[in-house]
Amino acid sequence: MQQRVEAAPEPGGLREGDSTRPGRFAGADGDVPDKMRSRGPEWGALLVYAALVALAIPYHEPWVDEAQAWQLARSLSLASLFKTYIRYEGAPGLWHFLLWIMVRVHVSYGGLHWICGAVATAATGLLLFKSPFPRYLKLSLPFTYFLFFQYAIVARNYVLAPLLFFLAAMAWKKSPFMLALVLGLLANVSLHAAVLSGGLAVVYAAEQIRDRKGKSFQNGRKLLPCALLLLAFYAFAVWTAWPPRDLLLSSVRGQSSIYLLRAVYSVVWPMCEPWIVSIPFWIAMVLWFQARHKLFYLLPVALFAAFSGEVSVTWWHAGLLIPFLICVLWITWSAPGTASRELEVTGRGALAVLVVTQILWSGYAFLYDHYHAYSPDPAAAKFLSPFVQEHASIAVTYISGVDDQRVRAYPAVGILPYFDHNIFANIPYPFWWWSDQDPSEERFNALLPSHPQIVLVEETHPQPVAHIDLDKPKYLSLARDGYRFVNSFCGSQPRQLELGETLCHVVFEYRGQPDSSSALKQGQRE
Repeated sequence: MQQRVEAAPEPGGLREGDSTRPGRFAGADGDVPDKMRSRGPEWGALLVYAALVALAIPYHEPWVDEAQAWQLARSLSLASLFKTYIRYEGAPGLWHFLLWIMVRVHVSYGGLHWICGAVATAATGLLLFKSPFPRYLKLSLPFTYFLFFQYAIVARNYVLAPLLFFLAAMAWKKSPFMLALVLGLLANVSLHAAVLSGGLAVVYAAEQIRDRKGKSFQNGRKLLPCALLLLAFYAFAVWTAWPPRDLLLSSVRGQSSIYLLRAVYSVVWPMCEPWIVSIPFWIAMVLWFQARHKLFYLLPVALFAAFSGEVSVTWWHAGLLIPFLICVLWITWSAPGTASRELEVTGRGALAVLVVTQILWSGYAFLYDHYHAYSPDPAAAKFLSPFVQEHASIAVTYISGVDDQRVRAYPAVGILPYFDHNIFANIPYPFWWWSDQDPSEERFNALLPSHPQIVLVEETHPQPVAHIDLDKPKYLSLARDGYRFVNSFCGSQPRQLELGETLCHVVFEYRGQPDSSSALKQGQRE
């Protein structure tokens, strides 16, 4: 009679039949199939994420960049949009195309933000239910700043990036065609996303060449249609984003004198705070990937830095490195690793520092956006509405400053989605034309002697301002022309644990009598 011997389970694993017992899970990496373990924590995290995004959206005041894309899609035919005006935006046109469709099916400006929230929630669902990460990462990564706030609540083209990065990770080892399609769409989200997409394509091609050595040429030919599809997407992105000759180059070009500084800063800025902590973070990532023999997967980061040194990089551009990093960790996570225990612990520890830091950023941004003005546009639009209804003439100008040759009166565009027509007498289009031939300021100077009833002055600041300085020359000039300060509206972007770029709409009304600077200050106090 043979004695039955029961095989011992792997450390942290399950015996046969244990899958029916509640509360028994795999090891930290969660290697047990989905059907064998509860998904309660994942569903809970998804519901919390969706609820917080839904709570944040009604309190979010859209920034002018959100309005600019909406106004382009709202005002132009598809042919005019792609042949002419997208080229001034410094980005491919996938987002504008989607907005163009939304406008034609009668999605409202407010409805746009709910759609973006749904896209971000879908991306979070993929991360929670499809990624190979241990549960502590799965449940925390969705609440990092860029996934939770910048690419979910702020309705811009970047909301598409996390979803496409995660789809690319899922398709990497399964479907070359789907991977080509997703990387092609990613390249049409933004130029910085296109650089990361191209870097991933190079990594995939190198991986395929290495893995197919000694295999038949026929097998390699199967990838040719995928490569052609991807190249077609890249060509379309280049065609739509190719800058016209009269583009205001300062809006997209960086300063060559600080190329290296800008390149390095682009990869450390969005990771940790203070930014100097991001340097050991990236060192830990390099050592971790090197120990796993996957260092080549970080090539897109180097390409991103090189591109950002030449082309102006902003906070939301740099943040693309977060979903990208999640993507490459996703792709390489399940591969057999040779990293020592020390490097494994160091790499995961660095990720934990990043996650904790960014969750703090998310909390700060969420609370600030809830209780303060992220953008001044809705309040300014409400104030101007009675004047618009009375068909008052409204002219727009700006206060000269270091960055105003780039920005000019552009922030005024943020007010336009709240009206059914262009309310500004001197702006030629219901959107901003990023051309060095833009006539808005010249038209303002020509219109001023006729005394438009309202003059809106745009101010842009790198940080919040305590008050509007009415002693500036342009304000004093308006006072001499019979204008009186009546109101101001400001909004600031929360970045990390502080406030960043601030926009102010400063409103003057024509009263017919010259005013003094003291009277201006009295008006400001009122």
